[in-house]
Amino acid sequence: MSLLSSENFQKMKMGFLMGGTTGACLGFLVGGMTVLRYGPGDKGYLATVGNQMLQTGGFLGFIMSIGMVVRADGVEPVSPFVKQQRPLGAFWPSQNRLPIVIEKLK
Repeated sequence: MSLLSSENFQKMKMGFLMGGTTGACLGFLVGGMTVLRYGPGDKGYLATVGNQMLQTGGFLGFIMSIGMVVRADGVEPVSPFVKQQRPLGAFWPSQNRLPIVIEKLK
């Protein structure tokens, strides 16, 4: 599979959009609190909040786009007819386990 196949590119776009949207919302909150706390500065209210939204959205979008590609890299779709492996240490009702008894200390 090539690095920039259409599937990886689609996942990268989806990760960037998700991270960018989340970052823009977070940047709006942080930028709004910054403006309320320290004032707008020389640029004004809109430029200060907008700058914070762009910076945070770009950063989180970049991180999420990388994360989406790394997370999905090499994962093959699983057929529903293939028996799934049980995770180690998972509790299944069919397993025989000793009951846990808590004794009261005297």
